[in-house]
Amino acid sequence: MNEKEVSAPVVTHLEAMTSIDSTDPKVRDVTNLDAAARFIVEHGETATEITAEESAAVRRKIDKRLMPLMAIMYLNQQLDKSAISFSSVFNFQKDTGLHGTQFAWLSTIVYIGALIGQPLAVYALARLPVGYYVSANYVAWSICMLCMTACTSFTGLAALRFLLGLFEASIAPTMMIVTAMWWTRREQGFRSQWWYLQNGFSSIFGSLLTYGLGHIDNSVLKPYQRIFLAIGLISFCCSIPNALLFPNSPVTAKFLNENEKRIALERVRYNQTGVQGQHFKWEHVREVALDPKTYLLIGIILPKAITAGGLGTFGPLVLQGLGYNQFQTTLFNMIPGAIQIVFGFFAGWWMTKYKYKSPMLMLLVVISLAGSIGMYISPRGEQYRPQLLAFYMLLQFSGSAAPLVFAWANTNTAGSTKKATIASVEWTFVCIGNAIGPQLFAHDVGPYYFIALRSQVISLSVIILCVVAMATWLHMLNKRNARRRAARGASENLVDLSLEAESKWAELREKQLEFNTTAGTTTQIGEQAFLDLTDLENDTFIYSF
Repeated sequence: MNEKEVSAPVVTHLEAMTSIDSTDPKVRDVTNLDAAARFIVEHGETATEITAEESAAVRRKIDKRLMPLMAIMYLNQQLDKSAISFSSVFNFQKDTGLHGTQFAWLSTIVYIGALIGQPLAVYALARLPVGYYVSANYVAWSICMLCMTACTSFTGLAALRFLLGLFEASIAPTMMIVTAMWWTRREQGFRSQWWYLQNGFSSIFGSLLTYGLGHIDNSVLKPYQRIFLAIGLISFCCSIPNALLFPNSPVTAKFLNENEKRIALERVRYNQTGVQGQHFKWEHVREVALDPKTYLLIGIILPKAITAGGLGTFGPLVLQGLGYNQFQTTLFNMIPGAIQIVFGFFAGWWMTKYKYKSPMLMLLVVISLAGSIGMYISPRGEQYRPQLLAFYMLLQFSGSAAPLVFAWANTNTAGSTKKATIASVEWTFVCIGNAIGPQLFAHDVGPYYFIALRSQVISLSVIILCVVAMATWLHMLNKRNARRRAARGASENLVDLSLEAESKWAELREKQLEFNTTAGTTTQIGEQAFLDLTDLENDTFIYSF
């Protein structure tokens, strides 16, 4: 094909082109596509089969660069947000003159800031280099955390907590987009667990840090000021090297050579979710608004965030209400973090091995539901303290479920603007849920919080119903796509390599060839991967349930 003859209707042959003339108005349509598509055209590449060894070597290189950076960034933002929770058992409310529901509002206002920051985040992530954007926000929120050390009243704390949330609005959507950009759908579950489970590490690290700082006898700085200063310094010192090392995309990554970039793109071709666009597409936003998956996802995320928001802020006070002192409470507060980490990594391993996400998600939520029911119906008193503590720890299992939800949404969404919009929708309802959760505890009677515990039971039950509905709907979408392919003469049967181990790719390609021979077609999964199509537009997209 002559490069001058390229136009949008025949753009499915993009990978076969060897060069472009950017002055040709027809070719300009190609330059508006996914970053991977532009790289392929501009470098004269074609769609090629990579070996398992090539893929594994590049994956290891990607892991070494990105996983530590993502983990440290997410750990820092969680420590920053949780600083008031760690300080709550060391007279934080008294030292800052808080009264009534002001403590709960300091938690809620972070998520109000993040909620307001979401429209900017979704637009920026669809238009700007991801690495530059998130790094700038990282530096900004760490400065906010440092400034909180000087605050001695609700007004100053509330203003800085609002700004903290505004800058942190970028973090979760960025993590989800970066995960989808660099790893296959099979690999995404474990990587999502890796960065999200820094919540658990933050609980352990923050509790140990607080335990040590709480024992310091210092007349100059109050305990909460020492905690804020230490956490703020850690974040700021980590944000500078992150800004220098965090890549924008596989296409521009300086730690990969040209051949490794090609391999990195071929690795994620089978995801069919693209890499990164540079144009905001309103048709993708409309599709999000009309897609039933969006509302089922909200039905999972919102109640999950309500449970997390309440326990994240009032968890130490719930433990203290069982009869433990401030130092015992601080140490026991590490156990939920350990539960999140251990069972989160188990869930990530299970997803990688067995591909399905909904069964593990259901299991974790059911365990938490059992814990919340136990906490609600158990009698109170010193003799019941061990069983109440056990039920409280069961309630923490749902913390390991959150990254499964994010990974599930990631693997089932395609199109650059649609991915950014879905990520923003997810984080918007995370913010709303986390804003609601503390208020349920704040307007309840401590130390037992029966009304808040009842809300936990209801929220977890809603999650279970929505997970079942989502899995059913995704199965139906796969059936519909098979019928759409058959209607245009393509093979109904497609092998999804993105959910399989690299060692099986050669064998599965042979299997796909057999399917194509039987159907008399040359259909291949991934042939439309970099055209910036949404999952609903692309009939070769395979949903993971």
